[in-house]
Amino acid sequence: MNDKDIERHRYDKRADFLLNSNKIDFFGKIPVYLNTPYEYYFKLLEEKCGQSKLLEIGAGAGENTQLLLTLGFDVLATDLSPKSVEVMNNKFSKCENFSAEVADMEKLPFENEIFDVVCSAGSLSYGDNTVVMNEIYRVLKPGGVMIAVDSLNNNPINFIHN
Repeated sequence: MNDKDIERHRYDKRADFLLNSNKIDFFGKIPVYLNTPYEYYFKLLEEKCGQSKLLEIGAGAGENTQLLLTLGFDVLATDLSPKSVEVMNNKFSKCENFSAEVADMEKLPFENEIFDVVCSAGSLSYGDNTVVMNEIYRVLKPGGVMIAVDSLNNNPINFIHN
């Protein structure tokens, strides 16, 4: 099993728990010592909320998606895990400015230059950085922005769950 399959399996398993326990709205909070990068991430996104079409890659089960919707973005959230996408579709089913798709961040199934903003919180390290960045730039409109918070696999905590 390659790394991508391992992550898909891990996130499918987590999403199965959420789906089967009716805890769609239950997500762990970010520990206080990790808040600062996420606060800055959301501050940058808030500054771009006038640009409407946003692609969230590696969205998991939608832990950060609610705030993106609250900011008024037209959100297309993607994840490699079909079960995670199912969780998001259940959680945000009443949101008109939300859609979700299963997608590999290394092979985004979208046309060129269609998103104003691409964002990612903690998922870039799951792909080949060069391939992922090329895909992001391909789908961004001219003048579009990429906003991310990620350790790019340089965080020792990443090695604990493997």
